[in-house]
Amino acid sequence: MAKLPKPISRPPAYEPNSYPWNLRRVPERVEIEGKLEPHPGRRCAVFVVHGMGEQQWTETATLLRSGFEDAFDVIRDWQHRHPEPNTTPVDQVPPPFTYEGYWANYTDLKKSFPEDWENFNKRERLFFSHLWERRAYSALRTCAWLLGQQVRLLDPRNISAFKLPVWLIYLTLQVLFPLGLLAALVRSPRIITRILADVRLYAHPQGITERAIIQRIDYRVGREFLRLIGLGWDFRPLPDGTGNQADERVMASGKPYVFDRVVWVAHSLGTVISYNVLSDLFRRAADLDLAGDREQKAGVAKFRRALRRFVTLGSPLDKFAFLFPDALRPWPTHDRPSLLPDAGDEVGTTSDNGASGQNCEGREWWINYYTVLDPVSGRLHSPLICGQSPPLSLHTALKSSALIPGLAHSSYWSAPSVLRFVLGRVYGRAYLRDGEVERQKASEQIWFLAFGYVCWALVLGGGVLALFLYRGGILSSLWKALKAAAGSLVGV
Repeated sequence: MAKLPKPISRPPAYEPNSYPWNLRRVPERVEIEGKLEPHPGRRCAVFVVHGMGEQQWTETATLLRSGFEDAFDVIRDWQHRHPEPNTTPVDQVPPPFTYEGYWANYTDLKKSFPEDWENFNKRERLFFSHLWERRAYSALRTCAWLLGQQVRLLDPRNISAFKLPVWLIYLTLQVLFPLGLLAALVRSPRIITRILADVRLYAHPQGITERAIIQRIDYRVGREFLRLIGLGWDFRPLPDGTGNQADERVMASGKPYVFDRVVWVAHSLGTVISYNVLSDLFRRAADLDLAGDREQKAGVAKFRRALRRFVTLGSPLDKFAFLFPDALRPWPTHDRPSLLPDAGDEVGTTSDNGASGQNCEGREWWINYYTVLDPVSGRLHSPLICGQSPPLSLHTALKSSALIPGLAHSSYWSAPSVLRFVLGRVYGRAYLRDGEVERQKASEQIWFLAFGYVCWALVLGGGVLALFLYRGGILSSLWKALKAAAGSLVGV
């Protein structure tokens, strides 16, 4: 069979709006397998939850959307090598609507608790804003907590859980981490108060204010996901703007949208938050399925149809299950297929993740991506979070920045294997034709694991050696920094 000609990448100037780069440009209907169907670009979406740090609103969604743009080019090349007539060329497939469950501004009382803010007087607004910042941004409390966790990791009883080679890596880390933490406290305390404090706050909230902050983080993330599918936390349809109520649905290009197929993507600490939020959603759905009214039961059915995949990237969930089990709200059942019974069904007339209607992951809808050079990530197998049925854990392919230890934790946003997987599960093969899931062979994973261990051993061992050889200069620099900080505090 002759290969299809490559699509025209530069349409003439007199044909405006040639690319469906936003929802306004996406046609209402499209032909899929010979049938005119509602356009998937208007009903399929990606919901993304970011990890720790000073994230800005839409920043993570932008990262993911940018990665999709590059992944489409990879899919285009695959389609050219595997031509098939009467299929939608990738140039006509719009990037999916990407919406963010944003929570990084949790210390902004006005945005986190708008209903309370409206009723506060001027003194209360100032008082509670200062209280929230003090509870959330305490550098000394965060440092003390982090050092305490390092001591816990040193416990020899953890060798059986971590395995000796990994435990030795942690042992080496104990030499460097306190010095790095001290340097950050002196030279750039914002690293502690605006990044590391997120972990301390979510893993170990203390006091009623911190617990209120954590609960509102979970509430906001869940609310934004439900908005995508047109529901509220009571699983009733959101107000549509009729009467005196404002339209609460997601707006895009000046119009409200309700999506009926969503892939949930979470990264780092965002995977822990997402896990807890999904736990609440599943529990709420189960309760309403038994005791809710007809409208709520319809909302529960809609929720279970709409959530297609849960994709975790660089997830520390296993580590949380070991170190902070009280920070997790386990799902009401470990029988995951029963939680989302339709997650493995078809889109169009072809399975969304396999040729000829074959689903290559069975009914598994939780996919975990990790890389051995990312110390935060790993396979997920703790019984606390997944019972006796771990999710499908896939190692990211070599074609990404995962080979660089310092960038491995953020490499998922540019990893073609991850992005192609997400795109395929958003749209389904009936609309977006692509190859099978890229998997590493067992032999490759063994060599990659050995490579990763050697890399971390060299990085940490080199740091300890440098500290030993140049300890005078390093300690002198730290002492000068301490004196400068002390001088600035007393006004000298």
